[in-house]
Amino acid sequence: MKNHLACLLLFLFIVSFSYALINDSISLIVDRERGIVEGVLGRRVDKYLSRISPFGFSGALLVAKSGNIMLNKGYGVAIRSLNVPNTSETVFSTGSVTKQFTAAGIMKLEMRRKLSTDDPISKFFKNVPREKKGITIHHLLTHTSGVVNFTGMDYERAARDETVQKILDAPLLFKPGERFGYSNAGYSMLAAIIEKVSRKSYEEFLNEQLFKPAGMEFTGYRMPQWDKRVVAHWYVGDKDNGTPLEKSYPYWNLLGNGGILSTIGDMYKWHIALNTDEIISAEVKKKIFTPYLNDYGYGWDVLKTEHGTLIQHDGGSLLGNSAEMRRYIDADVVTILFCNQSYGRKPLFEVVRDNIETLVFGGNVVMPPSVITLDNESLKKFEGKYLLSSGGELDVEAKGGGLVVHPKEEDAITTFFSIEKADSGVLKELNKLSVSIFEAALKGDYKPFGEVLFNKEKRLERVRQFIEMRIRRYKKRTGEIQNVIAVGTFPSGIGEESEVRTCIQLKGEKGSIFFEMLWRDKKNIGIGPLMSALDTSIAFMATSRNEFAGYRLDLAYNVRISLNVGGSGFVKGLTVHGKDRELSASKVEEGK
Repeated sequence: MKNHLACLLLFLFIVSFSYALINDSISLIVDRERGIVEGVLGRRVDKYLSRISPFGFSGALLVAKSGNIMLNKGYGVAIRSLNVPNTSETVFSTGSVTKQFTAAGIMKLEMRRKLSTDDPISKFFKNVPREKKGITIHHLLTHTSGVVNFTGMDYERAARDETVQKILDAPLLFKPGERFGYSNAGYSMLAAIIEKVSRKSYEEFLNEQLFKPAGMEFTGYRMPQWDKRVVAHWYVGDKDNGTPLEKSYPYWNLLGNGGILSTIGDMYKWHIALNTDEIISAEVKKKIFTPYLNDYGYGWDVLKTEHGTLIQHDGGSLLGNSAEMRRYIDADVVTILFCNQSYGRKPLFEVVRDNIETLVFGGNVVMPPSVITLDNESLKKFEGKYLLSSGGELDVEAKGGGLVVHPKEEDAITTFFSIEKADSGVLKELNKLSVSIFEAALKGDYKPFGEVLFNKEKRLERVRQFIEMRIRRYKKRTGEIQNVIAVGTFPSGIGEESEVRTCIQLKGEKGSIFFEMLWRDKKNIGIGPLMSALDTSIAFMATSRNEFAGYRLDLAYNVRISLNVGGSGFVKGLTVHGKDRELSASKVEEGK
């Protein structure tokens, strides 16, 4: 009996102890998810990122001011299939932010008098062609070498010496030092120089000379103990591109120029290290942070802004990862932003970074309201086709815990995106104007273009050459251009509120060419290429059972819809709400 009692007591103790451990683990996870949110600044930025996460933001951000961390937190999902959230400790890819480590590694060797930035590359590599013998380490660091940009796909197997020879064999793009030409391949050559001079692997050298001294435990390609941290998956739309750890070891198309993994906390430790002279001397940092051609230093952009000197770098890939580190030197502010999904065809950091800067420096931005999540069954009944009373069509799809609304054709797109304004007539007028000037241009008449161009004396000839060059380049793919179509006009998402953009389609026999027109007060202030029609869909999340808020991150565009549901639960239609007007749409019954 005593033995049974002892066993029972031991069992209860183990259960109690295990329960306590589980509770401690849960508390730790919750604390990591909560991160750090301090002061008015931290709360403002946290509110913005929390609000936009349901509409497409996923990543982590650290903001520090005057040496105090105001925000250090993850948002969105690191692994969708397991519903694992991003936290302040999630591991992301730094992209081309890696270049600052390569530059620092080179400068560490110069501090030890193992090399000089004035050294020619022929000191380190054999068989350097005559036209490339004048390339120095300084040229490679500042992207002024003239060597090619890429040598191959990031995770393609590529040996060091073979890759270097491939770069040396490629035609020189311009005379060394003549101009700026961004080159990933140039930074791979720098990584090869680090290995040759240090006689250690690139990652091993950085780990010993930079990461460990800075206290960075989770920065590198393969050396850190990644099993102790969540590594964020990369997403493009619904496609899961996995993590870099699932891919082949980063070989020499990537080494030195991109792809190092890190956390926002580790990158902040690097920022602190750069504020001291313990790892990189003050004299060497002057060289690193001197702006050379195109305001580029050694692995950093060095810019003058309204907030003083800004030292920054960004990076990303087509697989869905993107990153940026900004150090506002005079304002003593640093922002470190990592993202693990794309936004349409754009790197996600590009879509949100300016709003983050605005909030950090006390400005205001447009943000969506707080939302709720509805189950898929509740959302499915809203799917279908809706006909606008003003003309045009909306397709509604249940997706991602909300609804995605796709305006179809010019009238629906322009009307839907102008609902916040009192009159959509101006936008429709720009549609017609854009079509007419392109129709004239196709006949060789650029006078109508000249009449709408801002600063036409300087721009008209360049615009003509640009349009004709693109048409010639894509003629085999498109055939003869048969029609000009205005896809739609909507807010630009950049510059002043009055700025709008029109997407123009030149439809050919076999394919189409797309252009983007940027307008301000009916004057064209820009024209650029598009690879396809702009995505005009908007994600909507529920604010109640039948009401939804829509938001476009890139346009900072808010819009509301309410679904009209009858007593039997049948969805009759929807209403689009603007500030001063409403627009109704009736749902088309299935089969009609």
